[in-house]
Amino acid sequence: MRPILLGGYAAKSCPRAVHNDYDPTVPRPVLPVAPELQALYDTGVDFETEILTAWPALALPGYVDLRDLDGDKRVHIGATVGAMRAGAAVIVGGRLPDDVAGGRTGKPDILLRDTGGGYHPADIKAHHVLDRKYDNALASTLKAPSFEDAVPLPDGGARQREEDLLQLAHYWRMLEACGHQATHPRGAICGDDRPGDPLLVWYDLTAPAFRTFSRTTGVATRSALERYDHEHGFRRRVADVARHRTGAAGDPLPLVDPIGQAECATCRWSPVCVDTLPGTDVSAVLRGALSAREYLALRAAGVHTVTDLAGSDPENLLTGMYGAEVPHLRTRAFRLRKAVTAARLAAAGLIVRRRERADVPRAAVEVDIDIEWGADDRVYLWGLLITSNGASRYESFFDPRVTTDRDEELLARRCLDRLTGLAAETPDLLVFHYGTPEPRQARRFPPLPSGPAGPDRWIDLLPLVRATVDSRAGHGLKAMATHGPGHTWRDPDPGGLQSQSWHAAARQGDRAAATRLLTYNEDDVRATLAVRTWLRSA
Repeated sequence: MRPILLGGYAAKSCPRAVHNDYDPTVPRPVLPVAPELQALYDTGVDFETEILTAWPALALPGYVDLRDLDGDKRVHIGATVGAMRAGAAVIVGGRLPDDVAGGRTGKPDILLRDTGGGYHPADIKAHHVLDRKYDNALASTLKAPSFEDAVPLPDGGARQREEDLLQLAHYWRMLEACGHQATHPRGAICGDDRPGDPLLVWYDLTAPAFRTFSRTTGVATRSALERYDHEHGFRRRVADVARHRTGAAGDPLPLVDPIGQAECATCRWSPVCVDTLPGTDVSAVLRGALSAREYLALRAAGVHTVTDLAGSDPENLLTGMYGAEVPHLRTRAFRLRKAVTAARLAAAGLIVRRRERADVPRAAVEVDIDIEWGADDRVYLWGLLITSNGASRYESFFDPRVTTDRDEELLARRCLDRLTGLAAETPDLLVFHYGTPEPRQARRFPPLPSGPAGPDRWIDLLPLVRATVDSRAGHGLKAMATHGPGHTWRDPDPGGLQSQSWHAAARQGDRAAATRLLTYNEDDVRATLAVRTWLRSA
């Protein structure tokens, strides 16, 4: 029988996916990788490669790179164990011995030796791990990466991303199983907060960090290791039941049933899992509106279909069995009310519905502004759509090769000066944007335009949309523009993650990629205009 060996992602992924993987009666769908998932994967690989390419140049004593051994599992594990026994300071691209008793397998990006002996796991993630609202995150550098070299940051606190810490906990348990753990359970994440100066942000895996459900007390705060042990242990039981199924009448029942959630959009198992649910199932229809636990709580309360939820009273659910299953969720009331609204829209066959006409200001000249930034967080494109007398024209300020603060400032200055000129020509001017990035980025580049051209006077359409439109697809620009006024993007695969890969190509001189970026940005500002026109319509 197939042994149970779960990787570092299993504990933070859907348990039904684990069931499907181990149940031999579940068909194996062959599907292309979803574009958004591929873009996310490519971004992660590119960032990891960037970090691991720069590290060897620092010539650290005891630095070992084992990535080239990845094709031979036995040799790879042997080399990793050998490097740990030899006391290598930094092991990149290693593979730990399978923990058969614990049901684990895994390849941590980095292993860092502790001065007291043993190793800490570390992983590279192409997302931010620092929160600038706080401080005192313990961080070390690539040049001095060990925990003993970590110092508190004055301008950043560590974000407690559960999915990151569960993965570190997985590797920690594997280190324990092979006897190469450090003296205290810690791990580090290298995020993309500081391009050009990467940091390893450290976490105590035993520190209480996550607010969770408790059957005895309702709410409990648990550490990353506690959360991991619970989630991993449950998935081991799921896999064990699944692998005993043969299709016979006496098969054990699965421990988990399909349930719709946000993860389904990119999951390879969807055709044989969530897509098999009845078309009226509330989780299948609403997917990411609620979490799996919230949908299970609804089922426990007798709410199974879209019609059930559409006809329910949120207050009664919150004070009844549903509320008893989700007391740890601070936003449970808000989320449930949104889900009820989404169910009512779905029952009516609608995606979005305007509750009332929005009071959107008007001007003789109206400008829509949208920006694009790369994986390094630098803005390389400012797009303007200038509308006057019923006609609109697009103007762009574009340089895909922006790599320095000065480059970024010069590009932004060109756009801000253009807005200043427009306001001088026609004082009756308004600038519109969708969300906060545009004014936030503009404020980085003083002196700022005065009057209506200044970012403090720009008008954010997103709050107006939220105040007047119900939606079961969220209130993002693409959802609103597509399902409200019916705006379309010319690119068949528009999206922020995809645009980052286009930007990387444009930076290397790919003209087609550059054109694709400009078209995408123009369609974004035209989408903002379309939403504004729709909000004003009767």
